[in-house]
Amino acid sequence: MAERETRIAVVLTGPVILAVGCFCLIPLGFLFAFSFFQVDFVSIVKDPTLANYERVATSETYRALILKALSRGLLIAAITAVLAYPLAFYIAKRVRHVKAALLTALLIPLYTGDIIRIFAWRVVLGAEGALNTFLMWLGLINEPVRALLFSPTATVIVLTYNYIPFMVLGLWLAFENLDDRYFEAAADLGAGRVAIFRRVVLPLTMPGLFAGGLMVFALVIGDYLTPQLIGGSSGVTVISAINDLFGTAFDWPLGSAIAWTLLAVLFVVLAATFIVLQRHPATRSLFGRA
Repeated sequence: MAERETRIAVVLTGPVILAVGCFCLIPLGFLFAFSFFQVDFVSIVKDPTLANYERVATSETYRALILKALSRGLLIAAITAVLAYPLAFYIAKRVRHVKAALLTALLIPLYTGDIIRIFAWRVVLGAEGALNTFLMWLGLINEPVRALLFSPTATVIVLTYNYIPFMVLGLWLAFENLDDRYFEAAADLGAGRVAIFRRVVLPLTMPGLFAGGLMVFALVIGDYLTPQLIGGSSGVTVISAINDLFGTAFDWPLGSAIAWTLLAVLFVVLAATFIVLQRHPATRSLFGRA
């Protein structure tokens, strides 16, 4: 029986492992190899060296871009968590018959392309867009607020809109597995809403929060189009720097080194999250079985 299950597992996972190896691991291997090369005018010198990584480590510009990416990822993850908690709770605990419809509506924006969503927000946030027009109609402003578009604020708004579904899904799954009797017991013991959230909801939904937060964090760091098309002069990111090095600058080795440095940072975050989840009572048994 065990051998049969093993064969079935190999058959089912074999194509997935092959696809990941061919389309992910092998390209990353080439990228890692290039990170040790150098550029001599217009040719790549395949003489292994750590000069590119030293340049990334000593460059204030690249360090600042990586720190900017990490801080923006954490910021968007925090904002989406605050917004997603009540929405995920409502879908999981207060809705019965239209739950699937609400989840589908939540995912509908993801069915459209990034360009479509970004330009839709440009129409909303522009000087003559829907938001400025509405605020002027209410009499709250006398002239369009041009700082709404092509600014860090606009980037945060659009990134939050783009990736909040991932946080909602993670928290929704956590709420679905949360027994309502915990709320009733806490209320019977005299706990208020804030205490129930802090002492019951937050600890028991921590795995969903970590899962959703990690997805949002990684996706925000890797987002290239939104900061470029919405952020204006603040749209320079570590991803755009890598793109420029592979494109106009033709410095593939340095671009590879920056990319692998960013991947290493993400791996550290992933490993730290895994350790926290492994020690969490709600997921310890799951990781133990794995």
